[in-house]
Amino acid sequence: MVGKIFRVVISGKAQKKLKKVNDYYEKSASTEVAKRIRTGLVKEAKSLRKLPESKPLLQTIKKGNPPYRYTRKWSFKIIFQIFKKKDTVLIADFIHDKESPEKWDDIK
Repeated sequence: MVGKIFRVVISGKAQKKLKKVNDYYEKSASTEVAKRIRTGLVKEAKSLRKLPESKPLLQTIKKGNPPYRYTRKWSFKIIFQIFKKKDTVLIADFIHDKESPEKWDDIK
C-alpha cells in the first residue's frame, strides 16, 4: 500500500529565512554555493510529501498543536508541522545548528 501524499507549504517566515540564508552564502561564498544550499533545503523540505511522520519530534519546542517535527539537511534543521486533516506539511522555519535554541520559541 502506498502512503498518503502530503502537500508541502513553506510559511512566509520560512521563506524569509531561506532568503537570508541565500543572501549570506552569496556574500560569504558564491552565487553557486548559495543556489546549491537553497535548492538542497527546498528539495529536502519537499521530500516531506512522503512519510513526514517518520521524522522525530522537536522536543525543545513545547508549544504547538500539532507538535513540531524536524528533518536535517547539512547543518540545518527544517522545522515543520503535519496537519493531517488538510493533508499538509507546513514548513515553519529553517534553523542553522549554530543558532541559539532560545530563538526557537519564536517559531510559531
